[in-house]
Amino acid sequence: MSAVADVVGKVVHKVRPMSTARKIALYAVITLVLYGAVIVIDNVFLVDMFGETSHPDLDVYRDRTQTILDGGLLYRDVHTETPPLINYILVPAQLLGGAEHDWVWSAYFSFFAFLLASIMYLFLRSHDEWKAYLVGAIVLLSPFTFIESGTGEDESIMAFVFLLSVLLMAFQHRHKASIVVGAGIWTKMFPILLAPVHILQQRNWKDRMMVVLIVLAATALIALPFIILCWDDFSFFLDFYFLGNDERPTGGSSIWHFLNMGGWGVPSIVQLGVLGVAMMFAYLYPYHKRWPVWPSVTLMILVFFAFYPKIHGGYWIILVALLSVWAVQDKRIFWRILLAFIPLILATAFALGEGTEPPVEFYGSWLLGFFLALIGLLMFADAVRLALKKGSFIDGTSNERNENIEQ
Repeated sequence: MSAVADVVGKVVHKVRPMSTARKIALYAVITLVLYGAVIVIDNVFLVDMFGETSHPDLDVYRDRTQTILDGGLLYRDVHTETPPLINYILVPAQLLGGAEHDWVWSAYFSFFAFLLASIMYLFLRSHDEWKAYLVGAIVLLSPFTFIESGTGEDESIMAFVFLLSVLLMAFQHRHKASIVVGAGIWTKMFPILLAPVHILQQRNWKDRMMVVLIVLAATALIALPFIILCWDDFSFFLDFYFLGNDERPTGGSSIWHFLNMGGWGVPSIVQLGVLGVAMMFAYLYPYHKRWPVWPSVTLMILVFFAFYPKIHGGYWIILVALLSVWAVQDKRIFWRILLAFIPLILATAFALGEGTEPPVEFYGSWLLGFFLALIGLLMFADAVRLALKKGSFIDGTSNERNENIEQ
């Protein structure tokens, strides 16, 4: 252990005094080495092991981006179950060789993981240079980030847009945050969860109305062309995406997915109602306690992940990034968000895919998957509990919030 501590100490001694540019360059080197290794392993070994079930979304990305390049219209000319902007963001990968090579997509998603780590560091360094750098490192080195990105999943883009919105909100760039939230809604929809927090954080109704107007303006600018040109197809996407359609699948490492597999699923309208009540609490409780942006969003995301029926592995990148500001100063939180990957990734081995059978299946295997997913969720929930009982290096009102929780 002392030898490991000596090595870590030497690394810290060399990295800590580096300039900002050189520290970001080190992020880039880590991305090339670590994510590059995952991409090689994935494309050389995992593709042969899993065959057609490997990279299930890449053909979808290719169809949608090529439709755009050919002058076609999403939803009308190609079946589309995602918001429009994410497909336009994916176009460069198709142009860079993604039409022929799977690894191009993985490299492209890895680039967004690098961008995510970099913006975390650059925004937060005004609070504490070294802790901010460690925050970015935690995000970049999280298995949720490098395994999902290196195996061709696009959640790093979603996490990047989401965290950019949170950072702008936390640093009180109200108009910029509103624009990014509005655009983010039509990238991966997750930023729509931030809109109530952003509105409630404003000090007066004038500012709140301005936030609403900017978000609506961004929505109109992006969505109106599809509403006008292909309303029927676009409305199906909206219905499907927001759980209004019973064909909307559960999936990933969601506990609700495994309950559904075991015959204990609930109708989508009931699930939507339960989710709505839980989210109302997640928004109003922090508002009542006057929490700042970061802990408010952290609690809200945990509640959403607990009750939403389709949670893929890459979605947890968001919670890892949010909790990293506490993890840099509390080893208990760090180990929880690191080790939670194990039960959550194991749970997916027992989960039905979209159109595919579970990789591992036996009588009652869904129950094992349920307990593994529940363990992972509880590890994150406990990390959030620990985080909300204390302040982070970016939170100047920790003592007040701690007193509110204890009361």
